This record gives sequence, structure tokens and C-alpha cells, in this order.
Amino acid sequence: MASEHQIPAKEVDWDGLRAAWEITEPSSRWHITHGINNRAQVLETASGNYILRTYSSDRSLRHIRYELQTLAQLQQKNLAFQIPAPIPTTTGQLFAVVSGAILTLSPLIPGSPPDDANLEQSEAAGQTLAELVKTLAELQVEVTEQTAPFPASGNFEAWAGTTIDLSRLIPSLPLVKDEQSQILALLEITQATAASLYQTLPQQVIHRDYDQSNILMEDNLVTGVLDFEFCGPDLRVLDLAYALTQWPAGLWNTGKEWAVMDSFIKGYLQRQQLTLAELEALPSIFRLRSTTSLYFRFGRYMRGLEGPESMHAHIHDALSNESWLQAHEQELMTHLTQR
Repeated sequence: MASEHQIPAKEVDWDGLRAAWEITEPSSRWHITHGINNRAQVLETASGNYILRTYSSDRSLRHIRYELQTLAQLQQKNLAFQIPAPIPTTTGQLFAVVSGAILTLSPLIPGSPPDDANLEQSEAAGQTLAELVKTLAELQVEVTEQTAPFPASGNFEAWAGTTIDLSRLIPSLPLVKDEQSQILALLEITQATAASLYQTLPQQVIHRDYDQSNILMEDNLVTGVLDFEFCGPDLRVLDLAYALTQWPAGLWNTGKEWAVMDSFIKGYLQRQQLTLAELEALPSIFRLRSTTSLYFRFGRYMRGLEGPESMHAHIHDALSNESWLQAHEQELMTHLTQR
């Protein structure tokens, strides 16, 4: 099953794994992803094939518990696709601590990420997101001192994990004057409008990271939705907004982005109704999601987890997205509302 994109897995404490889950020793292992919050490895064994996730040391155990309980509840629903539902340990827990690392085990889901330019796949992904959003609205994950989601996207400093002084931080980054003023303006606009969005728009539990890297497909069928680590209560329409900023990757300002976005929107709206207020707020939601992502990165930068050049790249991406939005906002609204 290995491909040229797969690399050997890092060594793990096999004795600890065997004590946590009754699986046979793998015949092969390889690393498939290494994101901000976790890394994933495939384990091929005689008893089945699995995904082993190792969470980053800075991840909150409260957030991990919320993610896993959400997945456990979703697994009880009649979904048309698979999710990385955690396999309980021998003691009935949804995760294990092995040699100081927090681990989860889930069945390997077949499929591969979608093709950005495949319109049928974009429509299918939109349909699947709508189904997921409707199902997540039914969940009741209890929030306690031990179990809590990431905060709502409008709580910017909570995403940073620390107080951010933009007047000091932004000038310290390798940005030219125009970039400094532009990013400060974007952050100011978003902060000024965020509260009203949460006062007027529907909220529920959402995925919050629905992009191509977290979707698996076989032909035009979605087989799996991955990475629920950021799931939690937020604006219902935010999942659609984020997906629309990701699906036309590489096609911005070519004119070809519209066909991809239209296909995704078509699929989504076939299965999920949104209010006119939600559709009209989408440009503001685009900015909200971009700002939240930057604050998350600001916090990592302040903790020494990202460098100045990485921050410059993230800010450049945010400004590029904002430039496109300013040039095409009216056209976007036409595509969204004339259905």
C-alpha cells in the first residue's frame, strides 16, 4: 500500500501500544501526515489496518477529549462516509498515554484527497459537508472542566492562547510598510464586525477544517472526513466559508475558480438550507476565518513554535485572499444568492 509520498514512521513504543490496544505487531508502518497538532502513521497488521495519531505536546487534553467524544457520538449516526472514530483501549478509554505521548487508534479509511479542479468531486464534497453539518447539529457533547472545544472563532485571543499586542508584534515581523498597514486594517475590520455576526447568525457544532487534505474520495464518492481536532460550537456557515476559500487552490484570479466554487455551493445547498443573512455574511465570514487563523499563528509565534518567515508567509496568504475578496465581493454575492 505504500506510495512514493509515504515515508517510514518514527519509532513508537510497541510494548506500550500492545498494552493499550490488542492488535498484532504491524508488518509495516509509515508516516502519512505531520500537521500542526498531530502526526499520523499507518499501521498494517494481520488483524487490520489502522491510523495511529500522536498528538503534539502542546495540545490541550481538554480539546482532545472533546474531539474524541464528538467522533464517538458521530460514529453512532448513519453517515454515508467514514470518520476516524477512535478505537477504545483495553480499559475503554478513547486515547492512551504511551511513553508520555497521547495516542489514538482508528481504522484506516480508503480513498485519496480530491482533485481541486474536478467539478463533480467539488459538488460531492459540498454535499458531504452539508450532511456533516446537519448531523453535527444533533450532537450534545458535554463541556466540563476536563472536556472543552476550541473557542468560537470570534474569540481571537483565546485562539492565540495569549494576549497579542498587534502594535508591537506586526512591526517586528519581516513585512514592508504596506503589508503592515494592510494586515492591521484587515484585523481591525474583522474585530469590529465579529460580535454582530455571533449575535445574528445560527450557531452549532461544526468541523472548522473542511479542506481537501481532510477529505478522502474514491472516484466521485466521499469515503472519509478526517481531522476533527478543531471541531466545536461556532457559526454554522463558517464551514462553508472556509471550504470555499480552499477548494479553488491554485485557481484564484484565473476565472476558473468560479466553476469550482459554484459546484461546491451547488452540492452544499442541495442538502442544507442557509438563511439569506448567512449567505450575505459570507465575505465577513471569510475575513473572520482568516483572522482567527492568524491569531492562532501569532500565539504559536509568541511561544517560539513558528518563525518570522513562516509568519510572513501566512500574512501574505491572508492579504492575497483579501485582495481577491475586495476585487470580487459583488460577483461572489451574485454566485451565492442567485440560486
